[in-house]
Amino acid sequence: MSSRITEHETDDDRHLPGRPRSLESEQAILDAAMVLLIQHGYNGFTLDKVAAEACVSKATIYRRWRSKEEVVIAALGAIPAIHPRLTGSVVENLTDFIQQFVQMVKTAPGQRQAETRMVTMLPSLVAQCEHNAELMRALRAYIEQRRLPVREILEHGLASGELPKLKDMNLLIDAIIGPVVMRLFHGNGDVSEAQIRSLMELLIAGARALAEGTGTGPEA
Repeated sequence: MSSRITEHETDDDRHLPGRPRSLESEQAILDAAMVLLIQHGYNGFTLDKVAAEACVSKATIYRRWRSKEEVVIAALGAIPAIHPRLTGSVVENLTDFIQQFVQMVKTAPGQRQAETRMVTMLPSLVAQCEHNAELMRALRAYIEQRRLPVREILEHGLASGELPKLKDMNLLIDAIIGPVVMRLFHGNGDVSEAQIRSLMELLIAGARALAEGTGTGPEA
């Protein structure tokens, strides 16, 4: 259920026509929101804590967002997208992208290290989605954003002729991302470059074999 803010702003706190909103304050709020989500999860996340962490007034938050959910959604949306580097083979490009993703997950946004990793925050949000449709939509959009670079890498491989026509690209994307997410979010799985490369080689070889109908695939 949405936790709407009902407190009224004072005349001094209201945004006046022609008065510029501070981008610096907004970024501080979003950075603070992510750090608090990472450290405390969704249940321990409050706008009072965000205001204190960002060194802004609650009224500054109210001017931009109406609820706790809206701040969380904005913070997720502010996480920079990862742009794939299409400079090598499909396996090399996928390995490079996954390594960038792993590094992002282990590092708090806003150029600040959190006491715990981002892996503690995402499962907390997933648990809340069952009863919060607004949050579920935002989290799905965030996840889809993370799938796009993988699709771009595969489409580049198709265009270059390195990959044959795939039977189900969405399924292959799930197979690429799923094991990495499992290793990150459930225990201390090996997400080293060597392990990720081996996983990508296996998946791309399997995709080729299915596409070609041979039962075995060439080395990636």
